[in-house]
Amino acid sequence: MGSETAAPSERAFPYSTGWHAIGCSILFFGLLGSIGVSLLPAGYEKVQNGQLPTGIALMVMGVFGVPTLFMSFWSLWAGVRDALNPPLVRVTATGLLLPAGARGEPPEDEHGQRTSNDRPHPETIPFTAIRRVTRDGPPHNLVLEVLHDASAVPLRLHQHMMRTTDFAELEVVLRAAIPGAFASAAPATVQPQ
Repeated sequence: MGSETAAPSERAFPYSTGWHAIGCSILFFGLLGSIGVSLLPAGYEKVQNGQLPTGIALMVMGVFGVPTLFMSFWSLWAGVRDALNPPLVRVTATGLLLPAGARGEPPEDEHGQRTSNDRPHPETIPFTAIRRVTRDGPPHNLVLEVLHDASAVPLRLHQHMMRTTDFAELEVVLRAAIPGAFASAAPATVQPQ
């Protein structure tokens, strides 16, 4: 039995949209789809009564509204999938592993076209590449901003994408793993009003 210190175990933290946003998208798409479904028979009735322009317009709006009903079911499926198997931010002994949702979207040009399929942040950010970690934002929407050498833009991990306790624990684990990155960060000050 030696007095060796074991390498820190891997920690994983769920990083997903959450039921508030999923519920809003289900409600929004479900409402639009329901309106589309109700416009189809109303438009058909107008066409049968000889009111062609109004009837055709109602039917066209209904046809375009119905697919959003399927989008509400897709949102529900995505929410259940994330609840059962959420994407995870992992902290290992050597680095930070990011799910696709945390790595950011590929860069776009001024017309909204992707200039590359590469995401701004790599899947793995080694601790040796992390220069500074700061905590910023209002109390209910905190952000851990990670400045690292693997990207020109800082990584932003949002509290609203995690449970509050997981967000706090992630910060504690990162502080223990890379204390120098937190020491170099200037303390946040509150400006008097």
